[in-house]
Amino acid sequence: MTTVSPLLPQAGLSGAPYRASTRQNLLTIALGWWLLGGIFVDGWAHNQFGESLETFFTPWHALFYSGFLAVAGWCLLLASRGWRRGRRGLAAFPEGYHLAALGVPLFGLGGLGDMGWHTVFGIEVGIEALLSPTHLLLFAGAALIVASPLNAAWRSPAARTAAGGVRWVAALSGTSLLAATAFMHMYLWGLMTVPQGLGWVQTRGELSAILLTALIMTAPVLLILRRFALPFGAVTVMYFVTNLGMSFMLAPGEWRVPVLAAFSGLLVDALHALLRPGAARVWQLRAFAFLLPLCVWVPYLGGAVRLGLSNLSLELWLGVAVMTGLGGVALSALVFPAPLPPQALEE
Repeated sequence: MTTVSPLLPQAGLSGAPYRASTRQNLLTIALGWWLLGGIFVDGWAHNQFGESLETFFTPWHALFYSGFLAVAGWCLLLASRGWRRGRRGLAAFPEGYHLAALGVPLFGLGGLGDMGWHTVFGIEVGIEALLSPTHLLLFAGAALIVASPLNAAWRSPAARTAAGGVRWVAALSGTSLLAATAFMHMYLWGLMTVPQGLGWVQTRGELSAILLTALIMTAPVLLILRRFALPFGAVTVMYFVTNLGMSFMLAPGEWRVPVLAAFSGLLVDALHALLRPGAARVWQLRAFAFLLPLCVWVPYLGGAVRLGLSNLSLELWLGVAVMTGLGGVALSALVFPAPLPPQALEE
């Protein structure tokens, strides 16, 4: 008689989909946060010590590579269950985890390449550390791994407003993706830049960073909204966790940005509860997409001016805030496009 571990989902030989449970997806997310936490600590070390880092073998590398080994081992454990039931190749992984099946070897390849790169060319400094080819491989692999629970939730038969944890699986996995993307764009992260006494050229650069950051922060919210109604508090967690990591890495001791991010996320959650946007409620959806970035950038830019931390004119800070809202509407048109007429579907 075969004993099946309660941690592993039942995947019979009948051809029924092999799905990870909510608890398993949450464990994948937690181990992914171990990996991402190590990456943020490594970013902090690069920002703090710069050129004094002369070796690949550092405590912060040990932290995020151990996180990688933990989440990779867990994903392979899930795949072993499918293998024992006769599934082969990517089908051995739970539904949605084919992303992890690709991300694990990609991250491993990036890690080996990174060790060789550091040995031959030394330790990168500044933006070079983000854009070196091996680090981009690491980022791509990590993004595929932490996106797997979101992909699994997306592919599940759960209803849009399903009870239980499936919607939180999507939201927390989306948080992981947002945090990873924010890390790779730290040099353009608008929430960590308060303009002070800027000339025209410098203002252009920093306001451009705000527009890019607004799109990055809006995208995962709209993406998850396409599949699920957001659980209340999801955006609060998403924005707070991401900006807590960014503050720790770029400006240790800065508490105002993560607090503001949590407040902005709470506004978005309340707006979502009020408008109940979705594909079947198009006007509410477009209004939500417009107001979502404003919940972040009006308090941020207006508050900075009010506190004397910025000398941007009303036209500049309010205008760029409105532009973030227009960007949200444009992004919603991509995520929720208008239906095609029957004629457009004809060959």
